[in-house]
Amino acid sequence: MDLKQIVTSAETLAQDLAAGAAGPIPQVLPKTANGKAGYDRLIDAMNRLPRPLMALGALGVFVVAGINPVWFETQMQVLAAIPQPLWWLLGAVITMFFGSRERHYMRQNPASKV
Repeated sequence: MDLKQIVTSAETLAQDLAAGAAGPIPQVLPKTANGKAGYDRLIDAMNRLPRPLMALGALGVFVVAGINPVWFETQMQVLAAIPQPLWWLLGAVITMFFGSRERHYMRQNPASKV
């Protein structure tokens, strides 16, 4: 094969691709009406859960303390037995979760955060 045949073959291939001979590029996941796949929507929904669950949990503590004070006191004694370093670890995990989420949104729209 000489150079002219290679150039001709490359040009023919480029024309075929431009004309759509290769067909549409297949999508890996089916898209829904809003443009996101089901898995992406599930992960987005799970990412929205921690803050409401923490807020409702904090309110739930007061409700349980009013309904069953003896059980609540027992649970608080169990929590008091947890070593201090584990509380620090829990605080670090929660801080990193919300901090990274905030940083993610700051990178997406830097003009709104000053």
